[in-house]
Amino acid sequence: MNILITNAYCYLNKGDSGIIRAMVQEFRKEYPQARITVISLFPELDQDKYGDCRVVGGLLSPYKGKSRLAKVLRNSFRWSALWAANLLKLPVHPTLREFREADIVVSCGGGYFKARNLAQFLGDFMYHYVQFMTAVQYRKPFVIYAQTVGEFGENALVQSKIRRIIKKSALCLPREPISSAFLKRFVPDADNCFETSDIAFLLEKKEIGPGRLQKLLTSNSMKIGITMRSWHFPGEANRDELLAGYKETMRQTILHLAGIPGAQVFLMPQCIGPGEDNDLIISREIHSRLEGLPNVHLIGENLTPEELKGVYSCMDLFLGTRMHSNIFSLSEGVPCVAVSYDPKTDGIMKAVGLEEYVLPIKGIKEQALISLVDKALADLDGMRRTLSRTLPGLKAKSRLNNTLLYDVIASGGATPAKARITAVAGEWQDA
Repeated sequence: MNILITNAYCYLNKGDSGIIRAMVQEFRKEYPQARITVISLFPELDQDKYGDCRVVGGLLSPYKGKSRLAKVLRNSFRWSALWAANLLKLPVHPTLREFREADIVVSCGGGYFKARNLAQFLGDFMYHYVQFMTAVQYRKPFVIYAQTVGEFGENALVQSKIRRIIKKSALCLPREPISSAFLKRFVPDADNCFETSDIAFLLEKKEIGPGRLQKLLTSNSMKIGITMRSWHFPGEANRDELLAGYKETMRQTILHLAGIPGAQVFLMPQCIGPGEDNDLIISREIHSRLEGLPNVHLIGENLTPEELKGVYSCMDLFLGTRMHSNIFSLSEGVPCVAVSYDPKTDGIMKAVGLEEYVLPIKGIKEQALISLVDKALADLDGMRRTLSRTLPGLKAKSRLNNTLLYDVIASGGATPAKARITAVAGEWQDA
């Protein structure tokens, strides 16, 4: 059995790497002897980071220049070249061998399945599209696995390409209700779409070793975890102003939380690269502007996704901008307040029954965020009761990703019959 996991980003993003590690973790339970291969955008950083599997490079390497036009033209040319090579079955890239030998192709879960316009399709989404396209051209069964789906704009070419990929897939598995509702409108005639949940809900946590952080985590104080990110507000003219407003809102909120008697506040970067996509940068900046408060701790350790989940599980409350920091926390029953930069955050919070604890990142104000955090602190027990009610079903839906995937494998690539999907739906509802 050869399982090919495509569309991986980078291990340094612990949300994305948590997804891959959870997938490998679960696949190994069902297929202990399988050959599992991961296609990564940064294979040199990802070797030996995803567990018992191989890591190879993507069909398109990352563009390192600064010109958006050059990126679009370069990706368009390589898309055309790959399409022709696949048509003629020419081995122009070593990773094509992985497609040729795969029994099943599984796109890793995530939030990349979107393209607001043609430029974004040719520039950013092309890294992912060529992998879907290659699976289609090699006639390999493939599954769009635990995805947030949406934002395709009005471009007819983009919409037609995306619809074709969805319809050609053996399964398209949206991971939250907003994506599921979108798919019903976008491809109403597709019978291969089924709502599941993010596979990271199933990632197994791990305790960290002895040290300063462990001592802080085992104290009896109230513990509040926070993730921040340098969001670039795509499509907005006043990006610098919006980012400055977000930073000041987070700073003021941290000062407010640090003023709670006995509280310990943890700034915990979820993503530490590659390049400037590094939460340590903004965390260090905000931490340096907190007047040296002794109960605000910047966590700079390079923890595994499982260790991060173990740390988050010790929190009494989590305030997360990074979506998977919220998922890691929520899956351990920790109440969360979410700052949303993408509909996927709203969808996940809706799925866990905490949609009232979300604020959009655009134009966020300190008064609103502090008020929402105080509301959460006043109702931690109520939020925990909500999670105790919703999490069993969500984790059951996470397992459905694999229940349906294994059906596809067992059938040789066929989409499960409607009757089977209906039966599976009944199973998770019973759970």
